[in-house]
Amino acid sequence: MNTHFDRTHLALLLLLAALLGVGMWAYRSVGDSLREIRATGMQTLLNTQVGTLEQWISERRHEAEQLAAESRLRNDIARLAVGRGGDRAGIVEGILGQSGVIGITAVLVIDPQGKVLAASDVQRIGRRVTPDFFAHLAPALAGRSAFVRPYRVGGATGTGAIGRSWVAAPIRAADGKIVAVIALGSKVDAGFSDLFKTARPGRTGESLVFDAEGWLLSESRYGEELQQRGLAPRLALPDVEADAPTLLAAKAVAERASGGEGVLLQPYPNYLGREVIGAWRWLSDHDVGVAIEMEASEAYAPLTYLQIGFPIILLMMAAVWLSGFLPPSALAGLLRRHAKPRQLGPYRLLRQIGEGAISNVYLAQHRMLKRPAAVKVLKQQATSDEWTARFQREVQLTSLLRHPNTITIYDYGTGPSGEFYYAMEYLEGLSLADLVDRYGPAPPARTAYILRQACASLWEAHSCGLVHRDIKPQNIMLCEIRGERDVVKVLDFGLVKQVSGEQTRDLTGTMRILGTPLYMSPERIRNPSDADGRADIYALGAVGFFLLTGKRLFETETEHDLTYQVLHTVPRLASKCSPFAVPAELDALIGRCLEKDPAARPQSIAEVAGALDALLVHMPWTRSQIDAWWLQNWVNEDDPQRRFTAANP
Repeated sequence: MNTHFDRTHLALLLLLAALLGVGMWAYRSVGDSLREIRATGMQTLLNTQVGTLEQWISERRHEAEQLAAESRLRNDIARLAVGRGGDRAGIVEGILGQSGVIGITAVLVIDPQGKVLAASDVQRIGRRVTPDFFAHLAPALAGRSAFVRPYRVGGATGTGAIGRSWVAAPIRAADGKIVAVIALGSKVDAGFSDLFKTARPGRTGESLVFDAEGWLLSESRYGEELQQRGLAPRLALPDVEADAPTLLAAKAVAERASGGEGVLLQPYPNYLGREVIGAWRWLSDHDVGVAIEMEASEAYAPLTYLQIGFPIILLMMAAVWLSGFLPPSALAGLLRRHAKPRQLGPYRLLRQIGEGAISNVYLAQHRMLKRPAAVKVLKQQATSDEWTARFQREVQLTSLLRHPNTITIYDYGTGPSGEFYYAMEYLEGLSLADLVDRYGPAPPARTAYILRQACASLWEAHSCGLVHRDIKPQNIMLCEIRGERDVVKVLDFGLVKQVSGEQTRDLTGTMRILGTPLYMSPERIRNPSDADGRADIYALGAVGFFLLTGKRLFETETEHDLTYQVLHTVPRLASKCSPFAVPAELDALIGRCLEKDPAARPQSIAEVAGALDALLVHMPWTRSQIDAWWLQNWVNEDDPQRRFTAANP
C-alpha cells in the first residue's frame, strides 16, 4: 500500500511540476499574444478615429472655402476691409443664412492685423482676437483655409464648457490680395464631439481629444462621475497635485512639436485613477492629441481568468498529492476543461478574424449544416439607433442581391444579449489591395477581366436601385471558389444607398464622413446624398488605375489636399504610370470613368461592361494564364498567411 502511495505521490508531484512549467509558459505566451492583439487593435481604432476627424475637418474647411469664394459676399467684405463702408449686419446675416445648414452658429470677419470687422456677437466688433486664436489663423492669412480647435472657456482654470470649433478661409480683393478672413464657429456637440462618442471600444473604452494642458475637448464617458467626485475634465492624476498629468498625456504633450504617437500596454492610472492601457497621437496641424483608452481589467480579461483559474488547479492538485487519495487518472478527469463556444443563432463562433470601429467579424460554423461562415457582430458601444439602423439596412439591401460576383448574405438576427449580427459566405483569397501590395500591378488583360466581373455585381445592384458608394480595392476580393480561380467578389455594402423606394435618405449627417476619399467621386464629396450609379463608375475607374499602375490616383500628404485634387485636378493617364503597355481603348475607358463631371462619364455600368467585353475579345485573360498565376503564387493553401476572408468589419 505504501509503495502505491509513494508512486502516486511521485506521479502527482511530476505532473504538478510539469503543469506549473506549462502554465507559466502559457501565461507568458497568452500575455504576449494578447498585448500584440491589443496594440494592433488600438492602433487600428486610433487610425480610424484620426482619419474620421481629418475628413470631418477637411469637409468643414471646404465649406468655408466655398463660402469665401461667393462673389457678392467677397466684394462686400473687401469694401468693409478697405474702409469703404459696408453693412456689417447684412454680411453676418448673409454668412449665417448660407452656412446655417451645416451647423454654423457664430461668425467673425477679421482683418490681417487681427481686428474684428464684423461679428455675430456685435460686442466683439472693433476688438482684436486673442494672440493664440490669431496664430491659428496664419494659414488663412497665407491663402489656405484653417481649422481652429475648440477651447475650454468659463474661468481661469478652464473647467467650464467647451467652446466652439472654428474654420477660417481667406477673403481676397479683386487684385488677389488677402484683405480679411472669415471664421465660422460651430458648437462642438454639432459634430466635433459626436465623432468621439461613436468610437468607444468595449465597456470601458474611450476615444478622447485633448489640448496641450490635458483638458478634454471631447465629452468624457464618465462625465457624471467626474461631477460627483469634483474632478476636472482633464488628463491629470486625481488626488495628486493639479499639474501632475497622466502618463499618456505627458508622453503626448512631450511629442507635441514632432507630432509623435505611441501605445502604452503597461497599465497606468488614468484621470479617474483607474488602471488603463492606451494609444495616442499628437496632431501638430490642429494642436490636439487623440487617444484611445481602455481599462486594463477588460483589455487583459483572459489573463485574469488564467491568474484565477491556474492557482486553483494547482491547489487542487497539491491537496490531492498531500492526501494521496486519488490516483493520477482521476486527477486528469478533474483537469479537463470544455470551453463552450459562443453561439449566435444557428452559428457557433470559432475565432475572431477581424475588427473595425463598430463591429467584429468571426469565423463561424452553422450548427446543423456545418458550413463555414463569416459572422459580423455589431459592437456593444455602437448600438445607437443610427448605427443599428445602418447595420440592418446594410444586410437587408445586400440580401436582395444574388449575383455570383456579390458577397452572399446567409442570415441575420440578434444574439442572447441583444447584439445584432449577420452571417455571410466565408471566402478564401485576397483583396485587390493585397494583390497589388504583394505581387505588383496587374497586366491590362487581367485588369479588364477583374473589372468586368465587378461590373456584373454593380450591374445587378444598380438595376435594383442600389448604389454601393464605397468601391475600393479593399472591398473587392479575388478568390478561388471550388477550383474556379480569379473569381471576383464585391464586399461591404455598408454605405449602400437606395436611390428609389422607402430608404432613399441617408440616416444622419454622420454618413457624410464615411467612405474613402481617394475613391470618392467629386459629387460624393460635394453632396453625398445626391450621388447615383455614376459615382460607382468613377470609383471603379480609380480601382482600374490602381490595378494597372500600383499607384494612388492622387499622391498627396494630407486629406485636405487629396479632397482638393479629387475636386479640381485632372488625374494622370494609367498608360503614363503603368509598367505595362496599356491599350489605348482601356486607357481611354478608365479616363472617361474618372471625369469630374458625371455627365461626361459612361452613363451606366452596362456601358462600361460592354466596353470591357470588346477589349477582352482581342485581349483575353485565359484559363491557362489564370491557373499559372495561382499555381506560382498560391502554392500553399494551408499557410494561414495566404488565407483571407471577405470579413471586412
